[in-house]
Amino acid sequence: MPGTEETQARPRRGRPPSNRRALILREAARLFHEHGFHGTSIIQIGAAAGVKGPTVYRHFPDKNAVLVALIEQSAERSEAEIARIDREGGGPREVLERLVHAQVRQAIDDGPLSAVAAREVRSLSPETSEPLLRRGRANFQEWVDRIVGARPELTADEARALTAGAKWLIFTVATGHAGLDDQLLYRLIVRMTLGLLLPNGPSRAPATAVTRPPLAGGDRRELIIQEAARLFVEKGYHATGMDEIGEAVGVTGPALYHHVNGKDELLLAILRAEADRAEAEVAETYHVDGPAGRLLEALVRARVRRALTDAHLMAVVDRESHTLPPSRRQGVLRSQRINREEWVHLIAESRPDLRDAEVRAMVDGVRALIFGLVTSGTSLVGDRLEAVALDAALAVLFPMEDAAG
Repeated sequence: MPGTEETQARPRRGRPPSNRRALILREAARLFHEHGFHGTSIIQIGAAAGVKGPTVYRHFPDKNAVLVALIEQSAERSEAEIARIDREGGGPREVLERLVHAQVRQAIDDGPLSAVAAREVRSLSPETSEPLLRRGRANFQEWVDRIVGARPELTADEARALTAGAKWLIFTVATGHAGLDDQLLYRLIVRMTLGLLLPNGPSRAPATAVTRPPLAGGDRRELIIQEAARLFVEKGYHATGMDEIGEAVGVTGPALYHHVNGKDELLLAILRAEADRAEAEVAETYHVDGPAGRLLEALVRARVRRALTDAHLMAVVDRESHTLPPSRRQGVLRSQRINREEWVHLIAESRPDLRDAEVRAMVDGVRALIFGLVTSGTSLVGDRLEAVALDAALAVLFPMEDAAG
């Protein structure tokens, strides 16, 4: 049972590794998370680990090998936990609960490792990344199978979407709230994730939801921003050239530079566009009459609808923000902080039973699960995908009872 799992295996935010290779990997994961794979050098990794550059090369031939080792380390632990859970047996619901506890424990123990493994694998060449992606897909399918086993009313695609949402929630909250007490953080994430996967009440979202149509291309600059965001997500910022962006929107290089001065300015324009649309999302919410709970539900609905049309913009913000120094994106950072505080305010008003730390973790968790679920790549589309995302987010925000026990 969940309570027993927590007692038997409390999460431990790791002591410094006892060997140099492990220390290098730990510091590399932190730096990749903070600055991105392309924004981190071997020299920086060595300095953070307290070793000289040549010492790093004695363990790893290059930076790619460091990233591969990190991804393999994350995969090996996940596979070992699944094997352990299978050996222990139990009913479908109990097995899924133990899987959630194990994943949350791993995310807290490993710090940013799991998030780095998920985000940065695309930085590797296709030949190097494909075996790692296969392992990732196998792990993902293990989750899908267990969710369907515990909730046979779900389709496989619905279970895939929930799996993606759960993983994004876990990684985001575990890495974004590392300053919290381990036990508090552990309980928070487990409660949210089980609320998402094993809701204790009927669906809250309508069977059919009204989906906002995609934004029109608008002027040429808007089209450039949208296509650049798509390419940055598909290929990565560093692997995308201005010529490719121009080709995608049907303009030559000189015409493209008439609208943007360069790739950095284009990235900043994407970040600003996302911040502006998030601000409009909140403004739209305050047109709704009623108590804070109703406003919060309206905000969640607005976020889900926007995720369906602005997923590429959101993904660029998540993956590539660190490419620009904070001094270049101060205005964007300020807008993001203000937007987050609006969420904090509405959740705090709607859920007075929660402490501030719980509220802030819930803000990040709900927004992460919406993004992960909508971008999960399942065959769910339109109204059905929107309804599943709404139902999942509202189940976390307004649980029928404490799913963590």
